[in-house]
Amino acid sequence: EGGGEGGGECEGGDKPAAEGELSPHVWAVPYVLFASSVCFALGSGMTVKFFPLFFVNDCGLAPAQVQLIYVVVPLVMAAMSGLGTRAARCFGRAQVMCGFKTAGIALLVCMALLDSWVKRSAVGSSEHTFRVAVVAALYVVRTGLMNCTYPLEESLLMDHVPKSARARWKSLDSISVFGWCGSAALGGYLADRDSYST
Repeated sequence: EGGGEGGGECEGGDKPAAEGELSPHVWAVPYVLFASSVCFALGSGMTVKFFPLFFVNDCGLAPAQVQLIYVVVPLVMAAMSGLGTRAARCFGRAQVMCGFKTAGIALLVCMALLDSWVKRSAVGSSEHTFRVAVVAALYVVRTGLMNCTYPLEESLLMDHVPKSARARWKSLDSISVFGWCGSAALGGYLADRDSYST
């Protein structure tokens, strides 16, 4: 066992169901994926635009340092996308997607809870630098986890819709994009009214 080609690979995840073993609710998979995509788009649209302000105003980073964070983010996303694909072979695509999203949300909550911890240190001190580095690392990992599951979502969607309807379902991505932009406008209004800070 494990001695042949790809012996280190785990293939216990998404196994094709035999005839008659499919759940009677399998028709709901595309709708659940679409609804979750819209919800995450609405939530992220209201928040992600304000992270640079958070890093500059609350953490005391220079604009160049903030941009360095955004250079690292896509590299982490690419690495985590590969990790997610391998994990899906062991645990299944839906399980990995839910796990990664849950971990990403938990890290966002951690960032909010650590905001006051960062502000209690003097800007420019080594302690402040360490605390900001912790928050920045949480942000990078959180962003990677939340955005690296797209290939899994797409493959799961395409496996559960007829070939004739795939283009139609794919075109619904535009609704998520519209929701992201619309919620960004709402997020700007709320930030002007109440502040973006935790």
